[in-house]
Amino acid sequence: MGNYRQHITFAWFLGAGYSVAAFMLVPVHWLYGTVATLLATLGGLLPDLDSASGVEMRGFTGILGVLAALATWEAFARVEPNTVFEIHLWAVVLAYVSVRHGLRRILSKLSKHRGISHSIPTCGVWGLLTYLYYPSPYHGLRIVMAVAVMVGFFSHLLLDEICSVDLRGARVNKAFGTAMKFWAPSPWTTLAMYGLLSYLAWRAIAIWPQDPSRFDIPALEIPWQDYIDRVLEAIREPERIEKPERPG
Repeated sequence: MGNYRQHITFAWFLGAGYSVAAFMLVPVHWLYGTVATLLATLGGLLPDLDSASGVEMRGFTGILGVLAALATWEAFARVEPNTVFEIHLWAVVLAYVSVRHGLRRILSKLSKHRGISHSIPTCGVWGLLTYLYYPSPYHGLRIVMAVAVMVGFFSHLLLDEICSVDLRGARVNKAFGTAMKFWAPSPWTTLAMYGLLSYLAWRAIAIWPQDPSRFDIPALEIPWQDYIDRVLEAIREPERIEKPERPG
């Protein structure tokens, strides 16, 4: 099977190729393409979340924790009426800790390494999760990002199968066929994964546009100077704290 560096390199390579193709065919703005490449690269490490060891995977779950925290902040920013800063802060902290320290531990307890996490249905689950929770109202853009994650995830399975074949010795090792599969040895984990896949697919279908040909990806113009000016202004002039009025 491939190691950490091989997986992340192969996933980045396929993700970059996918982003270039999307830029030329759709077209997708280059900034969206960079995010799609990033998601594909991270997707290439998702199958190993069931691994209970490895410094690299601990760093990877830290990155996932940061992304979960950002998504949580974005979700709370859309809540009406607006919530106070302290609630935002605690929600972000809890999201980070849950993913950083809880996700791998839960998955390692529920499944064994190269179990159901290394499978085609799990690839679909991560793609659907990306489509459902990517913070954009645009259907087409969410599809682009979901496919990027699935490309990265699939690259992991493909590389594991390639590394299981010894072309020089014309033989395969015992790991061959354990990555790119549709079920795991445990019927319960397999059933649970297909149940989750069905539920997420049902949710995606419920919000799918009525016109299936609609593939809306917004044109993007980045006013860099305006962004820089606003940031500098916010640094120079922070929001003033309103003083409570004294009772007469």
